[in-house]
Amino acid sequence: MHSERNRRVEYMKKIIYLFLFLGVSLQVSDFSRFSNTESLQNITSQFDQSFSLNLGTEPIFAAANSWGFVRQSATWARGNSNLIDQLIAGLKRAGYFTNTNPVTQTIQGVNLDGIGSTTLRLKLNQSASPIAVQATAFSGTKSFNHFFEITKTGNTSPSLQLFFDDPNTMLGNDGALIYYKLGDFNSSQFANVGGVITESYTGNEASYGTKFQTYTWRNGPENSVWPSDIGRVILTEVDSGKQLCFRSVVRLKFSKLTEISPSSASGLNTLKSFCGNIDQAYYGLAYMQKFDSPFLTTAKATITTSATLPETICNLPNSASFQTQLSYGIFDVNGFVNDGLSASQVPAAYPSPTQGGADFMSVEEAFQRTYQAAGASMGSGKPAISTYEASNKTYLDSLVSGTEANKLDFKSVP
Repeated sequence: MHSERNRRVEYMKKIIYLFLFLGVSLQVSDFSRFSNTESLQNITSQFDQSFSLNLGTEPIFAAANSWGFVRQSATWARGNSNLIDQLIAGLKRAGYFTNTNPVTQTIQGVNLDGIGSTTLRLKLNQSASPIAVQATAFSGTKSFNHFFEITKTGNTSPSLQLFFDDPNTMLGNDGALIYYKLGDFNSSQFANVGGVITESYTGNEASYGTKFQTYTWRNGPENSVWPSDIGRVILTEVDSGKQLCFRSVVRLKFSKLTEISPSSASGLNTLKSFCGNIDQAYYGLAYMQKFDSPFLTTAKATITTSATLPETICNLPNSASFQTQLSYGIFDVNGFVNDGLSASQVPAAYPSPTQGGADFMSVEEAFQRTYQAAGASMGSGKPAISTYEASNKTYLDSLVSGTEANKLDFKSVP
């Protein structure tokens, strides 16, 4: 009886981490050098294959080919971290920042590889009348000096908008904010992503470290290429640039996962029954990864249907005969190494599950800071949860409609 129950629990664990996540890898190719007196079409001619997407379901638990999402998301994080930098670098190489004169420019009928005919807009060096913006990743309003927009011909809303303060640095200013709609890009990889909109904000007011990025999306189609409808990823460069802290929470439905993977229906339905027969679930993941090869990584993940992130799967009781306690997985440059580890079993060379530093978290603290509300206290000597870190159930649910959902949309810029 007990062995059969444990077998079901182990299978349930594997089903939990059959994931699904937004494995987007966005990269922007370099722009050619030319003066700003030339047409912006010269910029856009460099966009050939500049956007690439890698989405899919990856199991990330309990097998040598598992935890694929950790490897996939690390690649995604590194690729995305360069997106804003490369867009700004392209404008710099185009000569737009050789002086501080205000620039307002609109060019219609520009043919972009990967998207087709577009209208491009630039508003640069607007320090005299900066562009005020609200976003989900920060409270209140921030004002940006520079703005770049791509709109697909025939659309009433943009495909991409970029706001930034300083082309030379994101430190000591309001950082950079970008919105994009991958469904507007003419790629078979984007054909079924629907109307999903992603907001990415890079700032330097991190609770730990110096630079952070927050990715938030809504309107996900909940299909095989994008199984979630709403989610948030928080990346932080910590430990003096030696480690990446990755945290994410993604909102999912068991019913949708069953449609996506009918062969897993039995396991998914078992998991759903263990989780109180609640269809809406929230997947939380946190890991720390060393930037130096062999990129040692320690991760912890779970799933919940409640407003808390419990230490057992769906807050189920843990016992010798029914083992639902969360554990750690470890990885290196070659991928999966081991999992099912307690904190004391993680080798010392890997990011520590329990020991952090002055400007970086332990894996356990990173996990505890996941699925928390903005302003939540994390205990004595620990920074409270900042707006960009908010990833709790109530907050994610608020992105369906209303004030927060309205922030996660393209902006009206005169």
